[in-house]
Amino acid sequence: SHAKLVIVGGGILGVSLLYHLTKEGWKDLVLIEKGELTSGSTWHAAGQCPHMVGSYNLAKVHLHSTNLYKQLEKETGQATGFHDCGSLRLAYKKEDIDWFHYVKGIMDNVGSPAEILSPNEIKNVHPFIRLDGILAAFHTPEDGHTDPTSTTNAMAKGARNGGAKIYRKNRVKDIKQLPSGEWKIFTENGDIICEHVVNAAGSFCPEVGAMVGLKQVPSINMIHHYLVTESHPEIEKLKKELPVTRDPEASAYLRQEGKGLLIGPYEKDAKAWA
Repeated sequence: SHAKLVIVGGGILGVSLLYHLTKEGWKDLVLIEKGELTSGSTWHAAGQCPHMVGSYNLAKVHLHSTNLYKQLEKETGQATGFHDCGSLRLAYKKEDIDWFHYVKGIMDNVGSPAEILSPNEIKNVHPFIRLDGILAAFHTPEDGHTDPTSTTNAMAKGARNGGAKIYRKNRVKDIKQLPSGEWKIFTENGDIICEHVVNAAGSFCPEVGAMVGLKQVPSINMIHHYLVTESHPEIEKLKKELPVTRDPEASAYLRQEGKGLLIGPYEKDAKAWA
């Protein structure tokens, strides 16, 4: 009936926050999820884990994430499905290569391995790439991808081990602030009073925000696609997983998925999903 902090939403963001707060020594933590963990938008996310980013602070966050996914299984006994296959980002213009050097400086400072490959060197990492028009590629060997559901469940187990409580199949109906400054959360299975509330409802953030009088949460759901191919005989022959490949000219990424491929385009005329 009482908690220090309540997180609304059991996707990877809400569960990650719960896990990290327990690591920071917070006690009396609760997470409430209306369905099952990851049943919103997390379960079908692509789970990409890149290190290449043009910000020093974000580069440190990315490095922490991949290190965390690798060690969570040892900590909790729950697999995360992390694939450390590395990644490539292709360059078609000199400006792209200039950007590569800038980002490499950041990654060198945070300790993330990276190298700039010539077209001939690209073939050693990814034998199926057509090199027409490609000047270079940015290779980050410790990149990869993780299974979002497995990773979330691993962090959930770690959070529970740290004393946090997770309540599934319990929809939040309303949230009201009390004269004391505390918050009362009305759920299908009873009410709970807490000092802090975190809206981690993902696709449903606007609905939860409206419960506390926020008329416009800056969040909108967009239609986005990826496609998965059937197994391919050339990929079946590989002894090592292909790196995730990002192609700015195609505005898409491509990676190995099982013995086939997963291709994710970034729509240039994306539509909102209501």
